[in-house]
Amino acid sequence: VILDILKKVNCQKYLELGIYKGDIISKASTFINKTVGVDIIDYIGPNKQFHFVKSTTDEFFNKNKENFDVIFIDADHKYESCVKDFENSLKILNYNGFIFIHDTDPISEKYTDFGFCGDSYRINDYIYKHHQDLDLITLPLTEAGLTIVKRKNENRYNLYKNIKDKLI
Repeated sequence: VILDILKKVNCQKYLELGIYKGDIISKASTFINKTVGVDIIDYIGPNKQFHFVKSTTDEFFNKNKENFDVIFIDADHKYESCVKDFENSLKILNYNGFIFIHDTDPISEKYTDFGFCGDSYRINDYIYKHHQDLDLITLPLTEAGLTIVKRKNENRYNLYKNIKDKLI
């Protein structure tokens, strides 16, 4: 799903927090100009076409100077860490960008264990409470779920209208 959306929205700059085995970012790096993966564990997968940063997400955000079109959050599965990663991601999200958050709809109590989703699934309630300026939808994919977040009123027509108005 993520790869299909990345292609459809013509993503040029992609950030993945927590790359695990590197499946998604490795495939994304074949068609996206700039891909960055952040993890505390060394990536040893077969494809290193993306820029890998070995650090915590906090360290990454403290040093980062770039913005991204799409950000995928799948790092620390603790609620507090997920909130920090989300807030930091919002600060560097380009206009009309998306944030994907994994582990937001565990299929059963078993998946609330920290070896799976942890309590990061609570991020959806946090977003509803603290960010009325955002739209989100959670898809019940696999055993963990995936939430897609986008700012309200950021759509292609508004972008076109703003550019057109500046040119007139």
